[in-house]
Amino acid sequence: MRIRKSASLVLLLFILIVSTQPTFAQTKDIANSIDQYLSIRTDLGRFSGAALIAKDGKIIFRKAFGFANVERRIPYTLETPQDVASVTKMFTAMAALKLRDQGKLHLDDSICNYLDDCPEIWKPITVRHLMRHTSGIPDYEEKLELGSDKYLAFMNQPDATTRILESAKKLPLDFKPGEKFSYSNTGYIVLSYLIQKASGQPFSEFVKRAILEPAGMKHSGMFGSSKLPKNLANGYTHGDLGWERILGGVSLTGGHLKKLPQLPLTPPAGDGGLYSTVDDLYRWSQVMDGSRLVSPEEAAEVFTPDLGNYGYGWFVDHLFERRRLWHSGVLPGYLSDIIKFPDDKITVIVVTNLDRSRISRIRRDLSAIVLGLPYDMPVSGKLVKLTADQIAKLEGDYKMADGAVLNISNQPDYLTAKLKGRYIAGLIPLSPSEFYFPFYDGKAIFTLDANGRAVKVNMHYNGEDHIAERLAQQPEGPSDTQARNITNRCRSAAVTCPSSSLSSQVVATRAAT
Repeated sequence: MRIRKSASLVLLLFILIVSTQPTFAQTKDIANSIDQYLSIRTDLGRFSGAALIAKDGKIIFRKAFGFANVERRIPYTLETPQDVASVTKMFTAMAALKLRDQGKLHLDDSICNYLDDCPEIWKPITVRHLMRHTSGIPDYEEKLELGSDKYLAFMNQPDATTRILESAKKLPLDFKPGEKFSYSNTGYIVLSYLIQKASGQPFSEFVKRAILEPAGMKHSGMFGSSKLPKNLANGYTHGDLGWERILGGVSLTGGHLKKLPQLPLTPPAGDGGLYSTVDDLYRWSQVMDGSRLVSPEEAAEVFTPDLGNYGYGWFVDHLFERRRLWHSGVLPGYLSDIIKFPDDKITVIVVTNLDRSRISRIRRDLSAIVLGLPYDMPVSGKLVKLTADQIAKLEGDYKMADGAVLNISNQPDYLTAKLKGRYIAGLIPLSPSEFYFPFYDGKAIFTLDANGRAVKVNMHYNGEDHIAERLAQQPEGPSDTQARNITNRCRSAAVTCPSSSLSSQVVATRAAT
């Protein structure tokens, strides 16, 4: 009997070992794919920073790339802190909840109970409205145009935060409090002033003692609260590089990067004044899974969305048909993202000190890799010159599998793909049949007949094929207006960043109407 039991235990142990081996192999494959993906982006000059991926409570990828200081060739390391911009808001919101737990702040109280010289029109605004972005207080960044010279000049003043508050007090509300969602950095600055008043401490000190220290975030802090860490990453940007350099790749040390001044972010900057590392942000992610610092009940409260799919300092929505908890951060020279897929027990953290990195694309692709879903490696290549006749033979209407009609036409600046209601996108030639598709960081691949005329096109992006067949009875040959060499007009779309996103590299693309 004992022999049979022993044999059964040995067999069970063997089965467990064998069944777990693919998991180890899969984890290694995920790490290798992420490493390859970010290494390619770094080699092309499109990324500098760090990333951390965790699954089932274990870190499966953790690595830094590029430089914290390009001029002195100081590498970006896992210990390099940087400004995480609006990721700060999740800590500001938690600070308010901690004061609520202590009975010092009531979320449904008027903010005027905690604010000196509170304007009359702010009396209906509650603390909760500030936390949910439903206060109606206008966002200062919209007026200043994030990343513009006007923005940098204003934000580099030592009293910028105070001026933002005082200016906001004089403005009318955008809407009745609680009526709608409108993201407001100003609202979170006001919230940080309330936290100071209720706690009786400087905002940065309360956040440090109530949140950062208990969470074990030893390499994080608030700007202006103490001496900045010596190894703080510099922030960088760059201007117009041209498609040839973008697609061919430009070394981070190629001399094209512009170092941006570190914004003072004078306390209390509850909208974006935190610096941190990927390791510390992962500690925070673990805290938010339910802990002594943040109970499961309080975490659930944080992740309960209101208007705009916003909880308390976190967006709560879906990606890849999975529940996603996340927040991003954008400031001149810095971008950051922390994403949690709670049902899959996955955390994705990315920080970069190059604001022209396409971090929305990076976070999407890293999430896809760890989830085992389709994605594409970064596109690179060499621009080619096409004749007017070659371009004309690509033009026409193509029918997608769902019946939608894709129009390919030679516009003044680009060969352009238009799919009504989805996108209008410039296409950059890499060969007579292959084009870079910047809108999705993908490719448009044409199938040509013996005469060089396109019979179908594959709009490949997000690791998937979207094939369209040419509709019948399309006229051949170029018209006078079509007979133009597209290469003479291929200009870089990497010009001054739109105010809505410093990481955008494509101004020649837009959502179709």
